[in-house]
Amino acid sequence: MKSLTMILFKIGLVVFLVLGVVVVLVQAAGLVAGSPGLVSGVVSALGMAMTVSAGVTGLLGFAMSYLFHWKAGED
Repeated sequence: MKSLTMILFKIGLVVFLVLGVVVVLVQAAGLVAGSPGLVSGVVSALGMAMTVSAGVTGLLGFAMSYLFHWKAGED
């Protein structure tokens, strides 16, 4: 159970970080190109997936603290 949870956490982490980087890079390209549609369009296209994956990963991390019996201040 612990290894499956850790794998799902790592996948979720990679997914939302990659989506976040893509959103920022596309928005930066839209700013340079002077295209407001590109800046707002990427958020419309990827924003929900990025937010949901970040939320699910955060909740999974919270649940893992109980599954793995983590204590505050431990590394």
